[in-house]
Amino acid sequence: MKWLWFLTACGIAFSALSQVMVCALEAQTPSNQPLPLIVGSWKLNPEKSNLTVAPNRVEIRQYRLRPDGFLVGLLITTDAQGGYHYLQFTAKSDGNDYPEYTEVFVADMIAAGKQTPRTYAETIVDRYTTDWTDKVDGKVTSHGKKIVSRDGKTLTVTVDGSPQVRIYDRQ
Repeated sequence: MKWLWFLTACGIAFSALSQVMVCALEAQTPSNQPLPLIVGSWKLNPEKSNLTVAPNRVEIRQYRLRPDGFLVGLLITTDAQGGYHYLQFTAKSDGNDYPEYTEVFVADMIAAGKQTPRTYAETIVDRYTTDWTDKVDGKVTSHGKKIVSRDGKTLTVTVDGSPQVRIYDRQ
């Protein structure tokens, strides 16, 4: 019975904290513009996506907006063995290249002062669609679109020239 009370209290506290975080994010949106629809957490839905996903693989995308207008994007992938990988950028939606990091590149930067060869750039097409480009050593490695559904519950990520489509559900 004590656990039930504890879990209920944690749920209420988490719910209240979530509301405070949403309000804080909305208050930090630059120029009083509406919060970009992509802001939030998204989990890969392998059943809806048309790609082969290893069993027990989890893929989470998280986007948050900083007060200075920079969008922080984070992709975390876990594999069947319990290992994880991440990819992170901090960028504005202005089409410029911004550094993109993985756990390997961060370790190399800390240990050897080596800068990441990866960059990320994006531009806003409309309220629902973002055009993005990844580069390594200045050469385009992938380009595509991120599309938030009209109801805001689904994120679709496409890569030009690839039949694979990743579909994420808002968390």
